[in-house]
Amino acid sequence: MPASGIDESEAIVATTCEGRIAWSEASPTDAGEPTLPLVLIHGFTGHRDDFIGLLPELSERRRKRRVIAPDLRGHGDSDPGPGVSGWSFEQLVRDLLGFLDPLGLERVDLLGHSMGGFVVLRFALAYPERVRSLTFLCTGPEKPASLPRAGFLKASEIAEARGLDGLQKIIEKAGRIDPSPSIDRWGDRYWMHHRRRFRAMTPASYRGIGAAFFDSESLVQRLKEVECPSLVLVGEFDRDWLPGADLFEQTLPVVRRSTLLNAEHHPHVENTEAFLEAMEAHLDAVEEAERLGPKGTVRTKTNYERTMT
Repeated sequence: MPASGIDESEAIVATTCEGRIAWSEASPTDAGEPTLPLVLIHGFTGHRDDFIGLLPELSERRRKRRVIAPDLRGHGDSDPGPGVSGWSFEQLVRDLLGFLDPLGLERVDLLGHSMGGFVVLRFALAYPERVRSLTFLCTGPEKPASLPRAGFLKASEIAEARGLDGLQKIIEKAGRIDPSPSIDRWGDRYWMHHRRRFRAMTPASYRGIGAAFFDSESLVQRLKEVECPSLVLVGEFDRDWLPGADLFEQTLPVVRRSTLLNAEHHPHVENTEAFLEAMEAHLDAVEEAERLGPKGTVRTKTNYERTMT
């Protein structure tokens, strides 16, 4: 989908062993001392351009880095159909691996927003050697109890009967009647981006990816297997995902948690400066922890926590 100038980027597109994938990226103008890339994974009905204003900001912070935001399968300009493993999280993990390999990215820092957190957590459990650190942004290790599957099934039926445009119009109409304060601050920009995100999906991808999310198993019991440093970020008004942030904070072995003020489900947009400061502190601590000891000690609790104090 060509960019129209409204919060939109021109996609870089390639075909991998898993299918077509589209992404945006930013690289620092002055590379300086090299550091690992940061890869940002959006959520359900999301888009690479959920992060459009952040890529250059994250790339040009004190430590220069390449920042990459791909479209998940069934979203944006990536492959619109299911993969070998259908619409499953297993397939989304395969897609991510198939994306990183041809780019020569052997090890990265990963951020997952909302359902994107489900993807990066599963990737880290499957390929821990490929992940230096994790950031969980408004997400959790299991589906929130506050999000009913029945509502998703009804939305899927509407999408199949009226298309994603029809579903989006219903959501927008309801959302404009009683908007949350954080969405209200976005103004029309929120709904313009919302329309683009939905139009980039199909009824099949909406139902397929949504079913993978709503039928997903809890990974709370596996969190202790995650040895890399993890940052947990959540908006103070994100009622659906505050319990998930609590579970991460209570269970992950090496974790820091920050609740971002005046933000709901998109704190990277609603309180951008606080988000960037938290990310910079986290990534600086990861870099410093790695410097403090031989290769591999970045995974230890002591070095990471020492550099975050």
